[in-house]
Amino acid sequence: MNLNRVILFSPRPRALADFYCSAFGLQILATEGTFVDVGLPGSPSTRIGFHKGTRTPGASIKLCFHTPEVAAERERLIGLGVQMGKLHGSAESLCFCDGTDAEGNLLQITNRA
Repeated sequence: MNLNRVILFSPRPRALADFYCSAFGLQILATEGTFVDVGLPGSPSTRIGFHKGTRTPGASIKLCFHTPEVAAERERLIGLGVQMGKLHGSAESLCFCDGTDAEGNLLQITNRA
């Protein structure tokens, strides 16, 4: 698994994405509903996703780890004592599972590239 996206929750995700694009030379790579994904085109570096949501302690940032085997990684993490939620989607399309780290911060495993 590798870290491929950091999600920042904001009541105004597009405005926050525009700020990061302007300030750091990033580009909008994708939008879907209230989700805006930015990064450097063609770069394997980590992306920043901006998603509509409220800013609350422990829930304003989500680290997203990419894996083609979400279900298997979920089971492995549960075996390590990581608190993981339900599996959403399917391996043939978008599949993800949210969880929390040892301090209650949000994390996600996903097959979204």
